[in-house]
Amino acid sequence: MIYSLEGKIIEKGTDYIAIEINGISYQVFVTDFFLEKIETDQTLKLFTYLHLRENLVMLFGFENCQEREYFKKLNDISGIGPKSAINVLSMIKIKDLEQAILEENLAILTKVSGIGRKTAERIILELKGKIGKMTQTTSNDDGVIIDALISMGYTISQARLAVRKISPEITKTEKRIKEALKALSRTPV
Repeated sequence: MIYSLEGKIIEKGTDYIAIEINGISYQVFVTDFFLEKIETDQTLKLFTYLHLRENLVMLFGFENCQEREYFKKLNDISGIGPKSAINVLSMIKIKDLEQAILEENLAILTKVSGIGRKTAERIILELKGKIGKMTQTTSNDDGVIIDALISMGYTISQARLAVRKISPEITKTEKRIKEALKALSRTPV
């Protein structure tokens, strides 16, 4: 999986950006909220999700890990594919999505193109118990921590494992990095 990309934005489309990295340009589909913030010629880091099917490869980009996590959870729900998941996140901000799920507000979810009543009910059923857990673990920028650990010489798999061992009660990035380093020091090589 491609965890993140950082490069220069060379084009903005209606639902995608083109980002150039070392002479290679990638088409990355993004939410409308994120697209509004992006300017051509700016350098940007985004967190990604690579969707592979037999005849289709699509790359989706997100402003932060929490947005990507919601995308993945939505995409995992039966009847919702990556395009529907990105549509949900383009129409409903995460805070409002969480509230709609917790309050079982079908009206907000059915406003999204392609999401009918049954699909909205399925979203609520699937995500209701996961909302608190996703908010706790993804509100902290785990990608920043992983990047910091990699820059210190750890492999990506070591960094990911260390991040998973961090207690969800620890919210400050500096303390989370220290916890990850402690976890790595306890792990045999």
